[in-house]
Amino acid sequence: MKSRLGPPGRNRLSDSISVRPLSLADLNELKVIQADCFGSHWSEAQLCAYLSNERALFAGLFQQGLLVGYALFTTVLDEAELQQIGVARSCQGQGLAKGLLLNCHRQLLNNGVVRVLLEVRASNSAAIELYHRTGYQQDGVRKGYYPLPDGREDAVLMSCDISTPATAD
Repeated sequence: MKSRLGPPGRNRLSDSISVRPLSLADLNELKVIQADCFGSHWSEAQLCAYLSNERALFAGLFQQGLLVGYALFTTVLDEAELQQIGVARSCQGQGLAKGLLLNCHRQLLNNGVVRVLLEVRASNSAAIELYHRTGYQQDGVRKGYYPLPDGREDAVLMSCDISTPATAD
């Protein structure tokens, strides 16, 4: 799955922005972006496992050749789960996450995936808005899913049928 992002022309979001599969060669840049986006990041071993997983789509968003964002999906049959998506703070607010997400939807659809699932922190209103704008619907809430320093936070469960034209293009 990770190596089938499609022809290069379909993976250009603009003249200076493109999407391509990430590889182990991108690991150091990936760790920097992940720390920038989330404050902490998965272990190197976890990232390496995803980068080498044939059932994962690990896409990098490149602006003028530099990694500025990424999205990681794992797949089972005709469904995928968005594990994580992030764009460097310095590049946020430009629609890059939406472009990356929709590009990944096309790639997943080309590989037989028709539904994407995700969970997001209830307090992450920017991400929830992005997901609504790209066709996701709220399916439920997982109470107390995310740990906080002083308690727990709910996860909002969402899904998207990417086979519909509004979210596949």
